[in-house]
Amino acid sequence: MEKQTVSIQYRSPNRSDLGITVRREPFRLFFLMAAIDAMLGAAAWLPVAFTTETLSVGAPGVWHRNALLFGTIPAVLAGFLLTALPRWTKQPAASRSTMRFLAATWVAARVSSFLFATVGLALAAVFVLSLTIVAARPVIASRDRRNVKVVLLLSCFCASIVAMAGAWHVELALRIAIASIIGLVTIIGGRIVPALTAAYTRQTGGRRLIRLSTQVERAAAIATTCALAAWAIAPQAWLTGAACAAAAVCQLLRVAQWRGWQGRVPWSIIALHVGYCWTVAGFMLLALHVFFPETVGRGAGIHAWTIGAFGMMGLAIMASMIRKHSGHPFSDSIPATAAFVAIMLSCLSRLVVETPVDDGGLWLRISAGLWIAAFGLFLVAFGGYLLGRE
Repeated sequence: MEKQTVSIQYRSPNRSDLGITVRREPFRLFFLMAAIDAMLGAAAWLPVAFTTETLSVGAPGVWHRNALLFGTIPAVLAGFLLTALPRWTKQPAASRSTMRFLAATWVAARVSSFLFATVGLALAAVFVLSLTIVAARPVIASRDRRNVKVVLLLSCFCASIVAMAGAWHVELALRIAIASIIGLVTIIGGRIVPALTAAYTRQTGGRRLIRLSTQVERAAAIATTCALAAWAIAPQAWLTGAACAAAAVCQLLRVAQWRGWQGRVPWSIIALHVGYCWTVAGFMLLALHVFFPETVGRGAGIHAWTIGAFGMMGLAIMASMIRKHSGHPFSDSIPATAAFVAIMLSCLSRLVVETPVDDGGLWLRISAGLWIAAFGLFLVAFGGYLLGRE
């Protein structure tokens, strides 16, 4: 079987690399905005007493959904891609004016969403479209075929927001949005998680050697693409259930290559592995819902993705990037570790709602409270650096 060894170097950055300076680290502003927005989005649940009907269709649910998918996630993507793509493609970083335009557009979208949901979605589409164009420039300039799929998924995500703003096939648009983000998680996570695990092993003098099978990587990519496309088009079809089960198995084989269970690793690395495993859980829960709908709720797989994968991977990736640029890539802190634990419990609490419990609203509020606590603890751990005080 053909193998490839992870050889990505993880080092303390040279602040002047590719024109990136301390004051121009794009992730600072966007990660700060993402954390605040994540807390505001979940806070919509807390003061409301829910009935069974309002759990999935009420106004707080719409606000929470739009805040997470079209506010928090785009901000995390912007901070990460604007910082990582120049290094991946060896191209100059985005200009200050470009970053200011993106930040202003994002803020305008979020402020507008408080008053007019349609306007907020339209501006969110402008933001994601602008981010897609900014991301495409270095990819095209460097002829970087490896990152073309990142641009394509951003384009699909943008199209889904346009459809949401126009109220065209809303359910389909939502599934396309979630599928696009999961696709980005598997691509970005598939690079970062094994690279950081290998880097930590080398730094600590360990002997663990991570080898990635080309066959497993290709199988995971094909199975995931087919499963996400099938789920977006026909979420209840038996073929979709089979595709999701196949994607879960292939992704599990992919995760197993990274050997996250071997040796003692810091929480910052564990969180990346666990966050990625939530993508596996999401596929499996979606498959189980297709085959056993009376046992597994429709929202179980979706929330394994949106809270587990998006939430934990988002926190872990943001923390890793901040630590890398601060020169302490593998350091742990009590607030950061508590944030990872809180987001894990938030996801588990939300999955309880998909079971036949007597008070789903209570578990929903517990999940929201833990989500808010997780991002609040993230700001406690890294807020000073994001604000430029460290």
